[in-house]
Amino acid sequence: MSIRDFYEAYWRGAKAPPQGDPTTGERMEHLRDALKSFVSGPVERIRVLDAGCGDGEFVAFFRDLGFRVSGVDLSEGAIVRARQRCPDVQFRAASLEEVLPFGDESFDAIWCTEVLEHLFDIHGTLAEFNRILKPKGAVLLTTPYHGLVKNLLIALAGFDRHFNPDLSHIRFFSKTSLDRCLRRAGFVPIRWRGVGRVRPLWKSVFVVARKDGAPLLAPEILG
Repeated sequence: MSIRDFYEAYWRGAKAPPQGDPTTGERMEHLRDALKSFVSGPVERIRVLDAGCGDGEFVAFFRDLGFRVSGVDLSEGAIVRARQRCPDVQFRAASLEEVLPFGDESFDAIWCTEVLEHLFDIHGTLAEFNRILKPKGAVLLTTPYHGLVKNLLIALAGFDRHFNPDLSHIRFFSKTSLDRCLRRAGFVPIRWRGVGRVRPLWKSVFVVARKDGAPLLAPEILG
């Protein structure tokens, strides 16, 4: 089964994310707060891409705030749901690990929530984000948090469940490794916040990173 087939089945079946995720409200509050720090002028002039938009929940959030929002997702099934939710928004079906169907410097901000952990080519994805962001544009993202204390607890009490090979998470970021990935792709992290639970057991980490230059070369693949 290809990655695309996997996610088409994912969005058709019972595995699709349930509505009412307990962290959604918290992520939206972090977004509102972060957007205030770099949005100036009319919000309808600010272009935002929801990268890995799923069924469009956060697309609707940006639209309702007045932003010019677009969505992209690998799954055609997810895009169908997103168009039903937001028929006035442009959606594209495309892989975040390939060249994205947008021109250079098209967006002021990119939102990517709970997606990076599902991707193989992290550097390629972040480099594409860099390409389609305007100078000083921002990536705002969340991804599951893996700090030292949490990692120790996982290793002791929940290793098989957390690293279940049948699940779709293939990347597990610490603050250090995510910072390194962002900087290699030409971004400077400027904000870190926890999402869900209390520190040091955050469910996810919320990061804002500004575009600060061109991506460096992709890391070498070690044999």
